[in-house]
Amino acid sequence: MIKYRINDIKTHVSAFAKKLRNRIRYRNLSELIQPAFGKKENILAYNQTRVTGPEPCVCHAPLRSLYFDIHGKATACCFNRAHVLGKFPENSISEIINSDKRMFLQTELCRQNFMYGCQHCHKLIEAGNFDGVEARLYDNLKDQGITPSEITFELDNTCNLECVMCHEEFSSTIAKAKGLERIRHPYNAEFLEQLRAYIPKLKVAKFLGGEPFLINIYYEIWDLILELNPKCRINLQTNGTIFNDRVKSYLDRGNFYIGISIDSLQKDRYESIRKNAVFEDVMSNIDKFIEISRKKNNYVNISVCPMQQNRDEIPDLVNFCNQKNVFIYFNTVYTAGFAISELSEEELLGMLTRYRSAKINAKGVIAKRNLRFYNDLISNFESWYQVKEQASRLTRRRHNWNSELLKEVLVSKAAKDDFTIELIIRIFQTLNEEFLLSDQEVENLNSVKSDELIFAANNETEEQLRERIKRFIDKGKFGE
Repeated sequence: MIKYRINDIKTHVSAFAKKLRNRIRYRNLSELIQPAFGKKENILAYNQTRVTGPEPCVCHAPLRSLYFDIHGKATACCFNRAHVLGKFPENSISEIINSDKRMFLQTELCRQNFMYGCQHCHKLIEAGNFDGVEARLYDNLKDQGITPSEITFELDNTCNLECVMCHEEFSSTIAKAKGLERIRHPYNAEFLEQLRAYIPKLKVAKFLGGEPFLINIYYEIWDLILELNPKCRINLQTNGTIFNDRVKSYLDRGNFYIGISIDSLQKDRYESIRKNAVFEDVMSNIDKFIEISRKKNNYVNISVCPMQQNRDEIPDLVNFCNQKNVFIYFNTVYTAGFAISELSEEELLGMLTRYRSAKINAKGVIAKRNLRFYNDLISNFESWYQVKEQASRLTRRRHNWNSELLKEVLVSKAAKDDFTIELIIRIFQTLNEEFLLSDQEVENLNSVKSDELIFAANNETEEQLRERIKRFIDKGKFGE
C-alpha cells in the first residue's frame, strides 16, 4: 500500500507539473485553436479537462503509441484503423515507426484536424463526453521522440464467446459459426525478435482480442516483457471466462492491469449477450482478478457496452463497480440493432430521465471518478437526443389552431376573388374543429399561393375543396 501511495503521488505530481506548465505556455490557447471542422468551443472545453492541461495538440497517439491489428496493419491507435502507417511483414517495425505517415498524422492532430481516421474521438468531444475521449489516454505517456511509449496488440481473434454485438473479425467462434475460414495472422518469430528493440522502452503494452488468455503469441510477448522490462504496465481486456494456474502464474509475475467486460448483472441477460459464458463463473473470476491486482497495488476496471438490450442496467453497473471499488469504462457500440443512437427520441428521453434520477453511491475517489464517467455518458446520450429532438421539431404539432383561424388565412389568400371567398365561407360553416399544427404545417399553409387557391376553387367541386381543406387539417399539406 505504501508503494502504491508513493507511485500515485509521483504520478499526480508529474501531471500537476505538466498541467501548470501547459496553462502558462498556452494561456492564449483560444488563439491557437482553429479546428479543421467541428466546434471550437467544444475543443476548448475538452482541453480544460485534460490531466496535463490545455494544449493545441488534441492527441499524442501518433508518436507515442502504435497499434497492430490481426492483419498486420499498424496504426496510431485501435480506434483509428483508416490511417495505416505500415503493414507487417511487408514493413518492419522499424520502418513503421520511422514512417512519414506518423509525423503527418501528429501534425494534423496538433492542428485539431480529426479527418484522418480520428472521427471517433471527435464525435465524443462534440457530444461533450470528454472522459470517454480515447485521446486523453496518451497525454500522460512519456514523450520519447519517435520511439513509442505504448504498443497495443490485437493480433489474433481466438475467442470462446459469441457476443451478440461482436463479429467474426474479433471472434473465431463467430467466424466458425458462420462457416468462415479462420483468419491467419502474419505475426511470427521474426516479429517477436523485432519487438526486442522496443520492449525495454515501453511504459504500457495493451492486449486485446479475441480473448487474450487464449492467444498463444501473447504469452510469448509477456515472456519478453518479463525478461526485458518487467516494470512495463500490461493492460489486458478479458471477457472474464478464463482463470487457471497458467493465467495466475503470469498475473503473479507481471505488472498486469486487468479490464473485464461485463454488460449485465442479470444471469439470463448476461448469458444472452455474452453467449457461451457462464455468469457465475465470470462473477467468481472477477473477485479473483481483483484480489490479485490489489496484492500488487494495481487497478481493475469493468468495461461496459451500453446497448439497447441493457440500457436499463447502466446505473446498476456503476453502483456495482463502486461497491467493488473498481473503475468503470463505457464503450460506444455502433452495431445495428444494438446501438443506443438508434433509439427514438422518446426512448432516449425516457432513458435520460431514468439516468438523471438514479441514485449513484459516489463515496471515495474511484466512485467519484466513476460518477464523472457516468455523467459524461449521459452527456453523450443527451447529444444524440438533441439531434433527434431538433430534427422532429419541424414536424411536432405545437401550435393551437381552429377552423376559424384557418378560414381567415384562406380568405386572405383568396385575393378578393368573391367566388373563392364565398366558397371558403360556405365550406367552413360545416367545419368547426380545434387542432394543432407543426412548424412545417404552418410553413405549408403560408406557402399556399393565391392563384393556386383560386384555381382550385374554380376547377373543383365544393366537396373536393372541402376534402382538400380536411386533408390539410389531418396531414398538414394543402396540396395533393
